[in-house]
Amino acid sequence: MRDQFRPLLAALLAMVLPGLGHLTLRRWGRALLWHLTIVGGGVALFALYDVPVGSTVSPTEAAETAAALPTDVTLPIAILYVLSAVDAYLVGRADIAERRRADATAEAIRRRAASDDGEASSERPGDSSGANSPPATPTATGSTAESDDKPPEVECPNCGKETDADLDFCHWCTEPLPWADTD
Repeated sequence: MRDQFRPLLAALLAMVLPGLGHLTLRRWGRALLWHLTIVGGGVALFALYDVPVGSTVSPTEAAETAAALPTDVTLPIAILYVLSAVDAYLVGRADIAERRRADATAEAIRRRAASDDGEASSERPGDSSGANSPPATPTATGSTAESDDKPPEVECPNCGKETDADLDFCHWCTEPLPWADTD
């Protein structure tokens, strides 16, 4: 549940200080890049338009100076702030999707290992119960059923559709399955 709010928090922090949202996502390079882009762009625009920057300014003078800034300076900086926040949000969402995909892959590997253990235990020598019966194959729900010459099916961790466990790739999305040989 907390992971659902990380992209929003990152976007809000990116609006407060350039790069801060990316720092919360532990994307150090992006944080530095966004910070340098926005601050460097602001400095370049201020220098280009000869906007006076005073070191000792009262709050009322600061408000007047901010209102007097040309839109040629403030608009690009505001757009960069918004783009930084959108990027932080999208990176946060991609991290969540990647974490879910990794969890699904790990679950598929666990299910496959459990089904392989089940098949190995039914083929033990000296076991008279499975001597004349065909080997049991796992189904999509993880239970075993009598084999009717169909390969076992597992859920693809990438697209979520059921695919043959004997294949090294999903025949729906063509992504390699986690147990595929990488030879």
